[in-house]
Amino acid sequence: MRVVRHADQEAAARPDGRTVLSLLDLPVEVPVDRVGILFVEHPAEFTESRHYHRHLYEVFYFLDEADYWVDGAEVRLRAGDLLLLEPGDAHGALPVPHPVRLIVFHVPKRAGDKVDVP
Repeated sequence: MRVVRHADQEAAARPDGRTVLSLLDLPVEVPVDRVGILFVEHPAEFTESRHYHRHLYEVFYFLDEADYWVDGAEVRLRAGDLLLLEPGDAHGALPVPHPVRLIVFHVPKRAGDKVDVP
């Protein structure tokens, strides 16, 4: 697990006036033939069952503040933060008093890769 705090990163200025903030450079150690990109909305007070993935990396980009459980630790995430979960990282959303929106990337996308944690 890795948390990248948007507020801690420094944007690079481009000659054309844009700024670019690099959040992640991820070496992937599995073959990638498909990538999944999801827009997810959790309702207020949502609790997700704890689980992990055998082969895929999950990259969460948070649009709202959220709390997550990752490998036994509670992690507070702010809007703009990125959470990288590697294969085998047990995780699940914890309840917060507001809806949470996030963009989720599955690398590689694999059906049936999710394993519930008792």
